[in-house]
Amino acid sequence: MSVTELSALAAAGYFAVFGAGFLFRPELVRRFALDWTDPAGRTEVRCYYGAVSWALAAFIVHLVRRDLATEALTGVLLLATAVLVTRLVGTAVDGGRSHPYTRTAIPVETGFVVAVAAVLFFA
Repeated sequence: MSVTELSALAAAGYFAVFGAGFLFRPELVRRFALDWTDPAGRTEVRCYYGAVSWALAAFIVHLVRRDLATEALTGVLLLATAVLVTRLVGTAVDGGRSHPYTRTAIPVETGFVVAVAAVLFFA
């Protein structure tokens, strides 16, 4: 195994552990004492909602420019499906079904997952 492969797997491990922490114990956010209206909280929202989304978009473009559009869409499908499944399970567990955001997010995310899956299946 090369250093590059090992480093990529270590990075995957970092994200997997970080993600698992918040996926299974969302109350951990209290340890950071963040509120989106506080300066640090606003920065956190910008980092994880804004910057991560831009980085993902740039990575998708990077893959497409290297003739890896199928791989890019596979990654998009994995990400979008993970978000949708987590939203569905989280909504059931946390009871957020009546919230307007949830009522909008679930059909939009479902449509997106179905559309990406259809392109991958029929292309």
